[in-house]
Amino acid sequence: MSDTSNINENSYNLTPILYDIRGFFILTFAYRNTLSSQVRFFAENLKGHHLECAIGTGTFTEICMKHARKKQPHQAFSLVGVDYSKALMGGAKRKLKGAELAIEDLRNMSYEDETFDTANLPNGYHTIADIDKAMYEIVRVLKTGGQLYMNVLLYPGTGLMNKISTKVNDYGQSIGILNRPYSREEILESLPKYGLRIDDERTIQNCIFIKTTKL
Repeated sequence: MSDTSNINENSYNLTPILYDIRGFFILTFAYRNTLSSQVRFFAENLKGHHLECAIGTGTFTEICMKHARKKQPHQAFSLVGVDYSKALMGGAKRKLKGAELAIEDLRNMSYEDETFDTANLPNGYHTIADIDKAMYEIVRVLKTGGQLYMNVLLYPGTGLMNKISTKVNDYGQSIGILNRPYSREEILESLPKYGLRIDDERTIQNCIFIKTTKL
C-alpha cells in the first residue's frame, strides 16, 4: 500500500464499537442524514453476486442485509465485502457469517474483470485518496449492465448546523478519515469518464446519493 494507505490504516485502527460510534457522530453532524435513509438506499442494490466496498466493521452492511431480506425476500444475493483495515475486518467477520470477506485495496483489487452483478460504495468515496484509481477498479470488476450505488459527502452550505458540519469535516481531514468533500457538480460530471451512466441522483442535506449502471 502507499504511504497514504498506511496513514489511513492507523486512522481506522479503532475497536469496532468505537468506529461505529464515531461513524454515527459523523453521519449526524457532517452528512446530516439518518441511518434509515442510507439503509433503504443501499439495501435496494443487494442482489446477485454483490461487492460491498469499504465494508468496515460490517455493522452497516448487516443492517442493510436484514432490511433487504425483509423488504425483498425473493431477491437472492451473495455478498463479498472488502476493506483494507485489518482492525475493522475483524468486526465484520464476527457479524457477517457466510459472507466472503477479504483485505483489499480498492485501488488495486485482485478480482477478475466483470466479476460482480452489483456493487455498493457507502460513505467511502470522499474518504479515498486517488479516487480515480478506486473508481476505475470498482467499475472494472463490475459486470456490464451492473449497478453501482454510492453516496458522496458534499461541501456544507450555510447556517449554524453547517458550521458544525464544517468543523466535523475539518476534524475528519485532520485525523485522516476524510480525504475531502465534493461539490454535486463535480461528482456528476466525473462519473461518465469511469464508464457509468447516472440513473438517479438526489441530495439530502450534505450528501448526494447516486444510482449508476456500467455501460
